[in-house]
Amino acid sequence: MDKKILFAVDGSDQCNQALRTAGDLLKNHDGCQVLLYHCAPELQVFYPGEMMAPGSMESYLEKAGKAVLEASQRVLSETGFPADRIAVKLKMESVAPSFDILNEAAASKIQTVICGRRGRTPKKNLLIGSTSSRLSQYSTMRTVWVIDTPVHQTRKILIPMEGSPDSRALTYYATEFFAPIPDLSYTLLHFMPKLPPRFWDHGRILNDDEEKNRNRDLNEWRNGTLREVEKFLAEARDALIGGSVPPEKVQTQIVHTRSDLARDMLDEIDRNQYQFVLIGKKSFKEQKPFLIGSNANKILKNVKNTILCLVDS
Repeated sequence: MDKKILFAVDGSDQCNQALRTAGDLLKNHDGCQVLLYHCAPELQVFYPGEMMAPGSMESYLEKAGKAVLEASQRVLSETGFPADRIAVKLKMESVAPSFDILNEAAASKIQTVICGRRGRTPKKNLLIGSTSSRLSQYSTMRTVWVIDTPVHQTRKILIPMEGSPDSRALTYYATEFFAPIPDLSYTLLHFMPKLPPRFWDHGRILNDDEEKNRNRDLNEWRNGTLREVEKFLAEARDALIGGSVPPEKVQTQIVHTRSDLARDMLDEIDRNQYQFVLIGKKSFKEQKPFLIGSNANKILKNVKNTILCLVDS
């Protein structure tokens, strides 16, 4: 897997904190290269009162953009990330930074894009127009990291899995990208679904034979589902171990869904303070698009203090 990373920088305190977090994790990752990419806004983005004298705005924006990149490079280098593995690039006259970022990633054949999350308010959480949301929504065949600082320093990775195709994509990315990073521990998690409608209350009291048949069918469904889940979790665990992750650093876990999948996932992340969370971008088994209301988008909007890795599987 290509170990080149595009990190979208804007010079904000949150972005610099995210840079330090990424630098601390990746500085000993052999072969990992980072492109620091900054989008300077087009002149039309400014309000009239913000305009400077004719002919000077372009020069000012270019100088300001270069200053952002120089400061970002300094922040990343201070973490111990090798300076010879850092490149910088300035995009002038950017109207839609998220699309410029994705276009640059495609042109440079970069498979992983990282951005920090800006300060959030409850009102902003309802919107899907932020750069991190747009990157997550429109990226194809790429993984997007969204870093919400300050990040839990637990060295724990959560990989929720819903089925075999999903588990293979997530496990492949984890093996290729995270296995070289020392001292990480992995939890492969599956949420058992609630009972399907055919096992719901029939609206009447069942007789003995009906109750016996219902219990038999229910046990068959539970046992069959459990065998299927245990199989793809075991395959994912073996793949991580085969990728040089120590066996004692990988655990599998099966829990029952209590309310809904996204809410239960957020509770699990918060309770165990995971540093990384890897999820499929297509919102788990339902394969919904990455739109408002999907499980993946709910987690993106509400997860805190972690690095959310959205894998386009």
